[in-house]
Amino acid sequence: MTRAKALPGNSWLRYSRDFKDAVRQQISLEAEFRMALRSDELEVYYQPKLELATGRVRSVEALVRWPSPKRGMLLPNDFIPMAESSGMIVPMGYWVIEQVCKDLSILQRMRHNNLTCAVNLSFRQFHDRKLAETVFRIIYNADIATDNIEFELTETAMMMDSEFTIRSLIELRKLGLRFALDDFGTGYASFNNLRRLPISTVKIDQSFIRSVSEVAEDATLVEGMINLSHGLGLNVVAEGVETRSQLEFLHRIGCDEAQGFIIAPALPFEALCSFLDAAASASSDALAFGRGG
Repeated sequence: MTRAKALPGNSWLRYSRDFKDAVRQQISLEAEFRMALRSDELEVYYQPKLELATGRVRSVEALVRWPSPKRGMLLPNDFIPMAESSGMIVPMGYWVIEQVCKDLSILQRMRHNNLTCAVNLSFRQFHDRKLAETVFRIIYNADIATDNIEFELTETAMMMDSEFTIRSLIELRKLGLRFALDDFGTGYASFNNLRRLPISTVKIDQSFIRSVSEVAEDATLVEGMINLSHGLGLNVVAEGVETRSQLEFLHRIGCDEAQGFIIAPALPFEALCSFLDAAASASSDALAFGRGG
């Protein structure tokens, strides 16, 4: 407001109009999203993760898409901030978990029994008192094992209230749920904090992966992150892997899994089923990588 008042001439009027337009757009987006939730309009896509030691796909990440009739296909960045601020992230999160469990149940009947799916958990949903109760009801109804699901929390979310987070994670781990630290290296978690977190997986942010095959310092940093994580008994996933040279480097230094466009983009469920069938026979070059192909 102070900044706007200091603007010369008609700048204040423009600022006021822009602000009102932004508010109207936000209200409209919220109303459309609320209706999309009620009418089952959202879709879950799945991005495979390649196990580098074997060349097999043993896990995927669930990513939400909103094929809006009015706005076209919207990616998470287009609506997740609004869902967070409005509180709709919580019912949306439970909808995603339920859809993922239904899809995993179908995949098990297709003999993809050991597939794990990572589901992003928002800070607000993690603090929902009904989280454990609701998740277990959903998993039980889908007749899948708790270790088929892994919840991802961002580094920033985990460290925002670290003592509460650690206590909650410990209690949820006792019930068989697993957790991953997402976007590692971009937030506040030190390796000392990492040692205290009851997690099973660390996901190295793609900003560290982009130049590992060209910049020696970045390669050394990523290798150190992997070695230290392994020293803590953690599985390591590299995000945003886009080139063959990145994949080869990560395989060479012992990274456990890679996720990115060189392996596969996020796929709708039907396409994922076809992809997993192809992966089982190692028909693609990227999938054969781990076996020396």
